[in-house]
Amino acid sequence: MTGFARRPLAVFVCCMFAGMQVSHAAIDTARLPLPAGEAGKSASQEASTAGLQLAANDAPVRLRVERKFNVLGKKKAPLVPGVGVEHPVELNKDDSYPMFIVADNIQGRADEVTEAEGEVEVRKAGTLIFADKLTHWPLEDEVEATGNVRLLQEGTEVETPHLRMKLTEQIGFAEQADYYIVKDVASKFYRQQQTVVTVSSSSSVSTGAPMMLNVPNSYGLPTTSPARRPSEASGHAEMVNFEGENHIRMADSTFSTCKPGQTDWYLQSSEMLLDYDRDVGEAKHASLWFKGVPIFYAPAASFALNHQRKSGFLHPFFSTSTNNGFDITTPYYWSIAPNYDLTLYPRYMAKRGLQLGAEVQYLDYNYRGMTRLEYMPNDEIENARRYAYNIQHQQNFGRGFSASVNWNGVSDDNYWEDMSSRLLQTSQTQLPKQVVLNYSPTPWLQSNMQVLRYQTLQPDPNNPITRPYFLEPQLNVIGFKPNVLKTDLSMIAQFSRFTHPDKVAGDRMVFYPQVSLPIVHPAFQITPKLGVHMTKYALDQQTIGEPTSLNRTLPTFTLDSTVIFERESNWLDTDYIQTLEPRLYYVNIPYKDQSKIPIFDSGLTDFNFAQIFSENRYSGFDRVNDANQLTAAVTTRFLDASTGVERFKAMLGQRYYFKPQRVTIPGETTRAADFSNLVAAVNGLIWPKTYADAAWEYNYRDGTNERLSLGMRFQPELGKVLSASYRYTRDPLTDKSTVDQFDIAGQWPLNGQWYAVGRYNWSMKDSQLLEAIGGLEYNAGCWSVRGVVQRLEAVSGSPNTTFYFQLELNDFGSIGSNPLGLLRRSIPGYGKTNELPNSGSLLSTQ
Repeated sequence: MTGFARRPLAVFVCCMFAGMQVSHAAIDTARLPLPAGEAGKSASQEASTAGLQLAANDAPVRLRVERKFNVLGKKKAPLVPGVGVEHPVELNKDDSYPMFIVADNIQGRADEVTEAEGEVEVRKAGTLIFADKLTHWPLEDEVEATGNVRLLQEGTEVETPHLRMKLTEQIGFAEQADYYIVKDVASKFYRQQQTVVTVSSSSSVSTGAPMMLNVPNSYGLPTTSPARRPSEASGHAEMVNFEGENHIRMADSTFSTCKPGQTDWYLQSSEMLLDYDRDVGEAKHASLWFKGVPIFYAPAASFALNHQRKSGFLHPFFSTSTNNGFDITTPYYWSIAPNYDLTLYPRYMAKRGLQLGAEVQYLDYNYRGMTRLEYMPNDEIENARRYAYNIQHQQNFGRGFSASVNWNGVSDDNYWEDMSSRLLQTSQTQLPKQVVLNYSPTPWLQSNMQVLRYQTLQPDPNNPITRPYFLEPQLNVIGFKPNVLKTDLSMIAQFSRFTHPDKVAGDRMVFYPQVSLPIVHPAFQITPKLGVHMTKYALDQQTIGEPTSLNRTLPTFTLDSTVIFERESNWLDTDYIQTLEPRLYYVNIPYKDQSKIPIFDSGLTDFNFAQIFSENRYSGFDRVNDANQLTAAVTTRFLDASTGVERFKAMLGQRYYFKPQRVTIPGETTRAADFSNLVAAVNGLIWPKTYADAAWEYNYRDGTNERLSLGMRFQPELGKVLSASYRYTRDPLTDKSTVDQFDIAGQWPLNGQWYAVGRYNWSMKDSQLLEAIGGLEYNAGCWSVRGVVQRLEAVSGSPNTTFYFQLELNDFGSIGSNPLGLLRRSIPGYGKTNELPNSGSLLSTQ
């Protein structure tokens, strides 16, 4: 390497392996006397006659002052810039690595001891030591350093006046040490997940879920962060004992996740063990201090080092509400095994009394499940016993057999309103009790048998909820075999036994074979399909004079065709590929009188782009519409020219009828026009970091909007998000609006540390507030505090106001009531302020 005098350093390295004496290295060559023949060239050299003499044919060399060399040439970046070694490497314990020592003065005996003094620097793969003075014993690979000692390893820094350590074994001690450790942990809050929303019955006052909650990641909004993130720890110890790799024991020490010099909180203990193999910290005589004030003491304490739960009491959380008064829960977590855990939830409500809760989760290769139980022996307000349960289980028996259980129940109609602060739960009125057995002998054939019951809640006496039919049981067989003599074969077979105490019950058998002939080309696709829909009913509890046995056979024909055109375009200095995709879908099904057939599970489906290309406008199998109709639609998409990812999509469609409607369900008015409502939808990026979603159904005949939803979400980065939406839905059977509401939500920084959060959900149909949330968050880097107020309107009864206050110590624990679940499901795009990728607590070493 040009300009780099490596010879003295290399000679010293060779000395360590070959037993050669080395004493030529020095920073200042003027301190080395030249051979006698050149003694007159430098007056300063005459004063160094007592020093070492160079060989006659040697020239003085200068050691490289810039001490940045990557021994193994790795490119791995540190977790936090400036912490630990600059280029951490993956070490193999079976390998030996060279050591480099740089100092003002170095002397020693081969294979016995090396002494260095003056700006000492020791480098070995994975370790870097700075000191004023250092002694190294090569046979034991042991060093002792004194004076301004700094030990740097991957993600670790230790500053101490005295260090002694066996480098290979990582065993030793340090006195009066300050430490700074950075490890990577799983980023659980920002991991990819889909929020599943279940809409309650139409008698509820609200759908509850924000419209802009789920936005696909492909549209460029910052909805996720890396799967792992750095977690910091720092503190001081009178004595640090290194007990091997990833094991540190400290005496009279402190522990905090704050940066050095900014310790707003810390855990103080007489003895502490940090075990990064088990990711567990243990402390004796531990006291927790916040802003110089002690807030907790324990003779023995244990805490997680990887932000994961461990057995023991979890931090309690509390809230205050008008329904329950002061509300406190102290969870206890038991990690039974790596794939089994149990959490107990003792909960006390000042106005109601004590409630006991438990949650069991388990996971294995062939099964997984969760059971949640809640039990209150006596509700002091209702003077009654109250409980709730939720049992979920999935099992794989092998050889194509599997099963699942979803069993739910509560003690009374008002349980959710009294015990929950979730709008979706307070609106939940049909609780399923379901058992399913599946069998799939081949990839193209699936079958299952299920038993399904419901517990129907009646929270509002003025708006009774209709109890649905039970399935006791239902058998399904579904087959799809592609590319059979250039055709696709499919089949649906079903047997259902419907039971109800007050309505017509009975058995229904369905068999629906179909054959299609796909004609596929890169630019177009044409698919004709033929089918025969056969149904048989055997009825019980039938009205006198009405038939107890019914049959229905209907042939079906559909023709689906699509053409795709493309062109290059540019929008906001970004290249796109724009497509134009016209689509025609024809359906022909003859009429057959079905007025005698009872309605077990059928209903009128929503008219949208998912339904407009289906052959039957009714759900279930109790009604098959008569059809001689053509659906015409056009779609345009903007695809990213470099990745092909969809950025924007617009659709427009309408259905045209060639004969009048004759099949209906009870309460439905026959169609008068020869064309359907117009449906349109737009979604995608309309501006950088701005996503919009709109859907519209317009009734030509009445000149009214049947359905309208408008939503927009602006999110330039995590922790900065604003969303607004409006929804309107009219029931085509009653011509009355069922949903008419607007929803505004957001999270925004007020300055570098303060954030405001809120949601306002208002029903214009009922002139009623559905839910209001307001709060402030403060992020101090290694701790944060949140204060949130929620006003929740129930389906019936009085509203409930809940106060949340939480102090969270980063990657250590929290105190108070946790509002994160509420904020995440209520504010689209909500970001946890103390885990943001751009947070100072993660990327800055200042």
